[in-house]
Amino acid sequence: MKRIILTVILGVFIRVALAQTPGYNPSYRFLHSGNLVADKNFYLLTVIEHDPATSTLLRKNEVLSSILNKRVTLLKQHVTDTCSYPVTLLTDFKYTADDSLKINATIKAIYAANPAVFNRVIDNDLRASGYYQRFAPLSNQELLLKAWGQYIYGINYIIDQFGMGKKMRYPRIDTANYVVTSRYYRMVLKDIFAQLDEQTDQMQLFYQPSLAIAMQLMQANDRDEPARFEPMEQKENKKAFDRVKQVQWSKYTYATIVIPGNGPELYTTPISPDNKIHCDAAAARYLKGLAPYIITSGGYCYPFRGPYCEAIEMKKYLMGKYNIPEDAIIIDPHARHTTTNIRNANRLMIRYGIPISKPSLFVTSKSQHDYAMNDAFDRRNQHELGYVPYRDKKSISNQDIVYYPVFESLHMDPLDPLDP
Repeated sequence: MKRIILTVILGVFIRVALAQTPGYNPSYRFLHSGNLVADKNFYLLTVIEHDPATSTLLRKNEVLSSILNKRVTLLKQHVTDTCSYPVTLLTDFKYTADDSLKINATIKAIYAANPAVFNRVIDNDLRASGYYQRFAPLSNQELLLKAWGQYIYGINYIIDQFGMGKKMRYPRIDTANYVVTSRYYRMVLKDIFAQLDEQTDQMQLFYQPSLAIAMQLMQANDRDEPARFEPMEQKENKKAFDRVKQVQWSKYTYATIVIPGNGPELYTTPISPDNKIHCDAAAARYLKGLAPYIITSGGYCYPFRGPYCEAIEMKKYLMGKYNIPEDAIIIDPHARHTTTNIRNANRLMIRYGIPISKPSLFVTSKSQHDYAMNDAFDRRNQHELGYVPYRDKKSISNQDIVYYPVFESLHMDPLDPLDP
């Protein structure tokens, strides 16, 4: 009997610890730079630019200033020089291994000399936002250095992906719109440099030239997916978000029913055959009263540059065919893969105040169910995200997987810049 009691107490302790993972603050309000794509990929930079004390320390550092001056000079030079191919225009705006080591050592030294200044923004913003949740157990200095490392890797990835047409996880949906070595795209790149030349007087921090180029490359390719439909809790998800506090959670077996996207292969097809299957199964479970919400998850993925958002089209289908009320449907219009279907649904649950101590139901087709239940899917999550965004995963039918979300899902990942 004592052993049972101790086991129960330990279980409660673990659940409380998970709910109080150091870092995320549910009442945190995000800062904005005016570019939501940049905010989502590189929130560290947004925080710095909102904090005069931190930005001043970086601006006055000689090592970082030399990086800034070199890149501003190069940016101006490329406006009129004969360089026109991506490799010659963009390579020096990426960060080499030596650059990374130099920046790491410099930031570490600045932090050591000014811990109070940095600790304030780390505790009040970086930790509280949840954007660096995987780093929450680390010391403030370690978290800061990890965040800078993410920036460096993220910038390099965007320049490689949309500037040079390489190093994409999923080329079929993530590639640049244009052949990057084509005459037209090379002309666009030169014009980007000419436009940014007008902004160099406002570039005072070492990372700004590379950041500006990366954002221009994404804009040139119309890759603004991270910003679409935001802020969702004030727009497409408003009715569902406003209802959360009124839900009597004890009445339901599951907190949510999560539907992953499976995009159409045809430009003329708003919703794929498999997505209809997902929706039909999810609707049946919702109408049985198993959960108060359905989360439709999927972005603009298939076909490449197609006009339809999976989450939106699934929402329309559920409302039109089954009369499911809008305040029972939450959209995630950003996910691009099965891994991020789950991760993004978790993010919305956590941020909207839906209890993650209650399991959710992942409803899909049998083929995707079998894939998600395979150990290879766990390994894929670990490889691509750095963690597994669920715990206690269990199959209960050919189409249903029960799971619990994890807090690490809040962590933003600039190695997937279209859905960080």
